[in-house]
Amino acid sequence: KMAIVTFWNATNEQCGTTSGAIALATQVAIEHNIKVLLISTSFNDRLIKDSFWIEKKKTSFGLFTNNIAEIDNSGIEGLDRMIRSNKASPEIIKDYTQVVLTGRLEVLLGIESSRGQYDLLKDRYADIISLAKNYYDLVIVDLDNTIGEQAVLDVLKNSNIIVTTVSQRLKQIEKVIETINKNPLLTTNNTIITIGRYMEDTKYNMKNISRNVLKSKELVNTIPYNSLFFESTQEGKAIDTS
Repeated sequence: KMAIVTFWNATNEQCGTTSGAIALATQVAIEHNIKVLLISTSFNDRLIKDSFWIEKKKTSFGLFTNNIAEIDNSGIEGLDRMIRSNKASPEIIKDYTQVVLTGRLEVLLGIESSRGQYDLLKDRYADIISLAKNYYDLVIVDLDNTIGEQAVLDVLKNSNIIVTTVSQRLKQIEKVIETINKNPLLTTNNTIITIGRYMEDTKYNMKNISRNVLKSKELVNTIPYNSLFFESTQEGKAIDTS
């Protein structure tokens, strides 16, 4: 069944939202024979790109690795032009993505260079994501609040699962709970509160957060901090450590 899984940080705090999306995309693509698309909705954020590739330089010295590549960031812009001209079909998306694992994992990168182009495009991410789910078995969205409140809501509305990431801080967790309770889109069973960069050795571990903050018998979902994976996302080696 085709599905959209959206990673979203309601607090605008650094808590491993993008890293979580990358980890899920790579793990699913490696373990299952399905087509996965990872979509970045950010502006000028290189984390997804740097997680899979070392960009080719005009002049290079020293050691070479097998993931050195020329990466084109114009894919999302080209795809948007096709959608606006009513020439887009689900299968055409693959012509605008970067391939990580052939037949398994592709990435639609965000815009780096032109803020003006990003501002023109960001309201249409929901349409791009909806088109993508008709070709890929699983679409994983790294949702950036920079696209604007209405655009965020449009993406969340079309998501089958919303992974709401939050840091391991009491005030931020309480803030996320308040946000969820106020938004009908987030009160359904498809919203998963997830502690990013989780560390067990603290007063606010998953048991205490679940019992005392979330008032739940079920343990809160967590993404443990992994220094090896963190380093790999800086070196184009996320696939190697998944």
